[in-house]
Amino acid sequence: MATQTGRAPSWLSETLRRNWMSIGIFILLVLLVLIFVPTFFQGPNLLNVGRQSALVGIIAIGMTFVILTGGIDLSVGAILAVSGVTTAMLINQGMLLPAAGACGLLVGAAIGVVNGLGVALLKIQPFIMTLATMVAAQGLSLRLTNGGPEQFNGTDGLFTLMGSGDVLGLPGPFVIFLVISILGILALRYLPFGRFLYAIGGSMEAARLSGVRTNRVIIVAYAISGLCAGLAGVMTAARLGVGDPTAGSLSNLDAITAVVIGGTSLAGGIGGAVGTVFGALLLAVISNVMNLIGISPFDQQIVKGAVIVIAVLLAARGARRRFRERTPARSAEDETPQPNQPSAPVAA
Repeated sequence: MATQTGRAPSWLSETLRRNWMSIGIFILLVLLVLIFVPTFFQGPNLLNVGRQSALVGIIAIGMTFVILTGGIDLSVGAILAVSGVTTAMLINQGMLLPAAGACGLLVGAAIGVVNGLGVALLKIQPFIMTLATMVAAQGLSLRLTNGGPEQFNGTDGLFTLMGSGDVLGLPGPFVIFLVISILGILALRYLPFGRFLYAIGGSMEAARLSGVRTNRVIIVAYAISGLCAGLAGVMTAARLGVGDPTAGSLSNLDAITAVVIGGTSLAGGIGGAVGTVFGALLLAVISNVMNLIGISPFDQQIVKGAVIVIAVLLAARGARRRFRERTPARSAEDETPQPNQPSAPVAA
């Protein structure tokens, strides 16, 4: 009983320790906003922030799985577009909305599998593989619509919920984001698949020698990223009532920013979905505040770039600190003679 009662506090302290940067920045920003932009905390504006964070947050959760392996997925924005276009076209062909949305999700997952196969089996660098997929998916979505938006008519309860509906007063997209976040957190913390992702990010060869089926895990990670991007595409189509082939043009950058701000290392093996959630919320708060105080969209991109640089510097500093903390302990263990090892010969 004592062991089980101690698990919750230790898990909480470990989570806070790993995500101190994203949580601390988020709290500091909220306090600053409370002082200087009090209109931010009005009910309608907070609901708007929830909607703003949903799409980027969902894509970022999927991106976290990929980045933990040491990879990257630049194609998520194009997957969002082609999934939304596919959903709109199938609705116009007479398919039921839930079935059309499911096909949009499958398209996203399929493109993710292609990315995973290229990275895991063909040994193509993730940056190059997903860049090529991004270009191809963008071309496909433009080709399907002849460069214009694909409008559709019709709606139902689920489709409305995914786009602009409410659940108990909360925006439907934000509720979906919370559900995806919880699933991602649980998968990374409690499933063997999550441990495999961290092992691959730490050392691909060591993970393989330990019995991890590295190729399969990498393919599934990219499939999850594609599935999350596809879900964001279906949600975008449901909100706009149109399949836009140019939608999501900056979603890949926003998702990577949210993951990096959340403390996940681009080198892999360090981070998690908890930090990504706070990173996505932090991005939404920053964008909303800049809109409230009248900063132009062009200047907002400059601010986001500065935020990425600061987040990477802080993460690198934290990684160096953890390395220094562990190195003396390991050195001491290595220098301690083991009882089962023969002692070194002494010169006469």
